[in-house]
Amino acid sequence: MLQRTRAEKVREIYMMLFPNNLSLKNIEFDNDYLHNLLNPLGLQWRNRKIIDLIKIMKNPIFKVPDKLEELLELPGVGGYIANAFLSLYLGKRAPIIDRNAVRVWGRVFNLNVDKETQKKKWFFDFCLYLTPKYKFKDFNFALLDLSRKICVRKPKCIICPLNSLCEFVRLSARDTRFQ
Repeated sequence: MLQRTRAEKVREIYMMLFPNNLSLKNIEFDNDYLHNLLNPLGLQWRNRKIIDLIKIMKNPIFKVPDKLEELLELPGVGGYIANAFLSLYLGKRAPIIDRNAVRVWGRVFNLNVDKETQKKKWFFDFCLYLTPKYKFKDFNFALLDLSRKICVRKPKCIICPLNSLCEFVRLSARDTRFQ
């Protein structure tokens, strides 16, 4: 739900859907209600996939998959959501890769990245290699925070914990445009 949507707006909609942290299966609503609720988030194709996913999840025999391949078969679930679910909810080692993570690793290692990089297998393998075997959940939360607060479009390199090993910082120091 966070794709091109501010977290505050998603949180507001989420609290309307789950005011008491109830299970999705215990909530009754219709498609029109959901459509109207999700509409302010934009991206109509995404809203349709969320509604389709909710229909599947409300089926009494539905069990949330615990494998990447099975999660990716669900409507609206891509690599980012599947890996975030595996790592942050199920406690399985998985890299969380979004455009922000691509930006961080692209800068730190001076990689040639673009908007398609997050979908490439080599980059997934690279991020998996960087993801520690233990405390990976902490690592993923730290990466999300770093990319949201420090390694932004106009990076705050001076306070970045990775600045001593970051190629972007090293190359920027040699470039007089950054001084």
